[in-house]
Amino acid sequence: MVDSVDSALRHLRQDRTGRGRSVVDGMCRAADQDGHYWFFRGDKAFRYDAVRSAVVEPADLLVRHWPLLAGTEFAHGIDACYTTYHRPHGYHWFFTGGLAVQYDSVRGVILQGPAAVDEIFRFTGAEADFARGIDAVCPPGPSDGVFWFFRGSRALQYDTRSGSLLRPAGPLARYWPGLAGTVFAQGVDACYTVSRAPGGRHWFVAGDQAVQYDSMRHAIRFGPEPLAGLIAARPEDLRPDRRPDQPCPGAPLRRLDGLPHT
Repeated sequence: MVDSVDSALRHLRQDRTGRGRSVVDGMCRAADQDGHYWFFRGDKAFRYDAVRSAVVEPADLLVRHWPLLAGTEFAHGIDACYTTYHRPHGYHWFFTGGLAVQYDSVRGVILQGPAAVDEIFRFTGAEADFARGIDAVCPPGPSDGVFWFFRGSRALQYDTRSGSLLRPAGPLARYWPGLAGTVFAQGVDACYTVSRAPGGRHWFVAGDQAVQYDSMRHAIRFGPEPLAGLIAARPEDLRPDRRPDQPCPGAPLRRLDGLPHT
C-alpha cells in the first residue's frame, strides 16, 4: 500500500489508544533498510519510505510487526524508541513505562528484556526518576553508544557502552536554549537525530508540532509546524546518503554487559 505520511499520521491520531496529546509516541529508523522509518502511536505503527515519500506498510498492530511483543506491555504501545545501526544488523530499543526491551528486528529475536529500565541503565540519584519512564531517546549525533534520554521537561545524556552519566538531568532549555519559551521546553514526545549532521541536528515533536533544531548553533532552523509539514519540507533529513541496498555503517554490536552479539 502506498499512502501519504500526512494521511497516515491523521489515521494514527484518530486511534484513541494513543497515550497522549502527541501525533506520535515515537519515531525511529527501520532496522533493515536505510531511508525507512517507523512511526508509532498507541498499539499501532506504520512504515515510511523517505526515498519514495510514501507509506509502504500501513498502520497495523505492533505485534504484527514485532510478534515477540505479544503478551507484553509493549503490545499496548511504546513511550520511546531508538534504532542502533551495526553491520549487518540493526536493533530497536523500545521503552514503555518503567520497562525496556532490545529487539533484533532483522532476525526476529529479543536480545535483552523485557526488563526494568533500572536493571539495564544506571539511572540513580537525581536521575532515578528516569527509570520510571522515558518520553523520548535520540543520539547527540550520527554515532551509537551515547544517547539523550528525555523525561518531562528534563533530559540527560548517557553512555550505554560504559553505563555512565555524561550530562546530568537538567531542563531541556539548558541543553537546547533555542527551545526556551516554546512548548518543546516543557517536554518532547518523540525525537530524531539527522544522521548526516555531525554537529547534531535534531527533530523534536511535541503534541502536533515539530521543529528541526541545530544543536551546534542552538537555534530552531525549521518550524514549529505539523510533523507531516516538516517531513515534506525537509525530506533530505530522512533520505540516505548512500544507495538503499548498501549496508548501514557501524562497529560490531556489543551488549551493555560487554559481551559481543554474534
